[in-house]
Order: sequence, then structure tokens, then C-alpha cells
Amino acid sequence: MKLKWKLLIAAVITLFIALNITLIFTSEKEINRVNYISKWTVANEQDLIETLPVAGMFMPKEEQFFYHDQDKGSFQGFLVEKGQAVEPGTAVLEYSPQNINETKSAFQMEIDRLNQEVASLDQHISQMEQLLATSNTMPASSTGTSQQLQTPNDDSIIVQVEPFDSTAYIQQSIARDIENKELDKSKLESEVEKYEEMLTAADSSMIELTAESMISGTVKELKHTLENPILTIISNEQKIEGELTEDEVQQILPGMKVLITYENSNKQLEGTIDTVSVYPEETPEIGKENSYLYTVQLTEPEDGTSVFGQHVNVKIVTNEVQGAKTVPVKTIKHTDKKQVSYILGAGG
Repeated sequence: MKLKWKLLIAAVITLFIALNITLIFTSEKEINRVNYISKWTVANEQDLIETLPVAGMFMPKEEQFFYHDQDKGSFQGFLVEKGQAVEPGTAVLEYSPQNINETKSAFQMEIDRLNQEVASLDQHISQMEQLLATSNTMPASSTGTSQQLQTPNDDSIIVQVEPFDSTAYIQQSIARDIENKELDKSKLESEVEKYEEMLTAADSSMIELTAESMISGTVKELKHTLENPILTIISNEQKIEGELTEDEVQQILPGMKVLITYENSNKQLEGTIDTVSVYPEETPEIGKENSYLYTVQLTEPEDGTSVFGQHVNVKIVTNEVQGAKTVPVKTIKHTDKKQVSYILGAGG
């Protein structure tokens, strides 16, 4: 009897061990296991972003260049100094009016000469018109004559010459002269009008002798050698500028959101990608990595504490998911090829 119980107990123990060994070495696909949760963590709803970190720095948003224009006259000089602050309307350089004054004098002399010729023609036309009016009051003058002509046979014949109206001939000649002088006068008046327009243009050039700034900023550079551009102004308003690699430039598009942070500071700015260059900064060469310029437009103006050339950390948002369910990293279970987290919804 005791042997029978011993055998039964041994069989039960053997079956229990075999069953546990089977459960341990059987895959999860074959057996559904039960997980008992001892601690709960609340899943949060958050907006997630994927970013591309790149380097950037503060640069002027605008630059205004001034070029030496010889048509405006000889260069008189600069009215500002390097580093000087300017506003829209600030006069920055001027030209000498000497050449323009000489040109205006030449135009005026030509206008005066042409006007004298016009006046002379007017006087001549007036005299001719008076003469024509006088001729109209004169009676018609006609004369007829007879001549005796000798034929080859020595015969004499009498030829009667038709009468000739000399007054009408004189009137026609005067009218033609008046018409020709009116035509000459019209040509001269056209020349006068042309030179008057040129004189007006010269007066306008006098107004443009002073060049003015169109932006609020600082004089960056002056060139007394008059090498163009002879003057450069940079704006107070700033932008972010940087370079992208060949791989990075293919991921970035204008309009993408940008997050900007400072080194050793919690200060953060936001902006959007303004431009992305499709051509490298330097001439492409085989075997050489290319870089591409990008610029960022700030959402709000910088507070003025940053200087041009100051480096910042730029994160370009390449992907964004709104309202995603998020859990702490420690709650994620790692399997062979997966990362799994269990979330219990409101309905269980």
C-alpha cells in the first residue's frame, strides 16, 4: 500500500515538472500567457515632433547696396561713417552738381538760339502776310503785246502775246514762302521742345544728387576707392542662416517649423524655413562634399541681445504628430524585434 502511494506521488511530481518545462520552452504564439499588472501608469496625450539638428547663426535680414553712378555727376562724398546707425530717409552720399549744371547751361543756350530763329521766322511770316494782304487789294494787272517775227522766207508775221496776270503770280509766290517758313518754324519748335525735356530731366537729376537709406540699420562698409558697391547698409532686423549637407538639404522644404536655442541658455525662439538653396555654396567638384545655404525667418523679432554672427542651435521639424498617446520609456517592453506597451482603454 505504501509503495502504491509512493508511485502515485512520484508520477504527479513528474507530470508537474514536465508541464512546467513545456510551458517554459513553448513560444508565446503557441500559449497565451496571463500578465498580472501590479502598478498602473496613466498614458498622456501629447504632440510629438521629429527634428533635424543643424548649426546656424544670426545674420542681417536685409542689405542695401549703393553703386557709383557716373551719369549722376562726379562723386562728392559720403555723408555717413562706418558703423553709423541710419533710418529710412537718411542721406548717405551725394554727387557734385557741376557736370549737371554745365549740361543744363548747354541745353539752355541751345533753347535760346532756337527761340531766336523761331522769332526771326515769325517776323518774316508776319511781313509776308502783310504783303499778301496788300496784294489782295490791288487790281489785277495784265498786259498783252504783239511782236513782228521774220520767217525763213523773209516774210513778216504779227504774233499776239496773251496777257499775263503778274499780281496773281506774286500772291502765289508769297503764299508758298509763308508755307515753307511755317514748316521751318514747326521743325524748330520741335527741337525746342526736345531740349526743354532734356533740361527738365537734368533738373530731376539735381534732385537725385543725394542717395538715401531705405532701411533701418547700420553702415557696414564704405569704399573710398569707389569700387562698387561703394556703400553697404545692413538691417537691424535679423534672420538665421546656416548650411546643410547633401543628405540634409533633401529633407528640408520652405515653410517647415524651426526651433532655435542658445548655448548655455534656456532662451528659445521659433521661426520657419524661408529659403533653401538648390545650388551649392561653392562650385561642385567630384569627391567633394557640397553645402547648401538655408535661411530662417523668425516668427517674432529678436529682442536685440543677439549679435550678428552669434551661433545658435537649430532644430528643423521634419515630422509632427498631434494628439499621440505617450507613456514613459520604462513602461515599454522590448522583445526580439518589437517594442510593446499595453494600454487599457476606457472600455477595458
